[in-house]
Amino acid sequence: MTDDLARAGARWDDDPSAGEWILPLLGGFGPTVDAIVPSVYDAYAVVPFPADQDEPDERDIDPAGAAERLEALLDLLAPPTGDQPVHVGLWEGWGVLYDHGDDPGTAPGMGVHLAVEDRPRWWQRGRRARAARTELRQALADARAELADRRAERPAAAPLDYPHRARYLWTGPLHAATALARLDLLPSVVWPHDRSWFVGIPEYTREVVIGGPPGLVGAVLADPGLDARPAAPTTVLDIDD
Repeated sequence: MTDDLARAGARWDDDPSAGEWILPLLGGFGPTVDAIVPSVYDAYAVVPFPADQDEPDERDIDPAGAAERLEALLDLLAPPTGDQPVHVGLWEGWGVLYDHGDDPGTAPGMGVHLAVEDRPRWWQRGRRARAARTELRQALADARAELADRRAERPAAAPLDYPHRARYLWTGPLHAATALARLDLLPSVVWPHDRSWFVGIPEYTREVVIGGPPGLVGAVLADPGLDARPAAPTTVLDIDD
């Protein structure tokens, strides 16, 4: 189990069965609300993520700000959710993920590179060369250990086969939805066991979608900190994909 999930009180699902109800209720693959959120809810809203202020000419989101805004949305969803289990899906394709059982320091998807300023030449023998090799080995080991701390292991289970975007599922308390936020990973989908609401965050999106009953979505729209706007299943989202 990924340590971050365990600390949040969550665990990877053994199979994708908890999310299979979603698939026949989706629209086609694309940038619309119904590509990520089932078209069974009476109301929808879109919540924008904060822009990255360090890159004003880009349209990137601020990962920390996005996580905070999602946490604020989850806070609003907490009262109607109660203590029921919450299901979360994460896209299988993020580069920080590595296959179950692999070494996170060397697994495909990410790597380390060392730049050496004063590497001994071939004619340099003896103590200096041995010391340099030892230093390089230690630096490589340290870099791989740091890399391993920035990655998450994929589960051994099969993912939920969303159209063109398979997603691994985990289950836990509501705020376990942001269990991997320290790795700049936000969930793709979140819903409670009773399916009373549904949150969708398409990959490479600048927005999060919620579907649910009118009263709940109305509360989202009324929250000044969320800056939400009304939406429908056919609403086109701001996605850089």
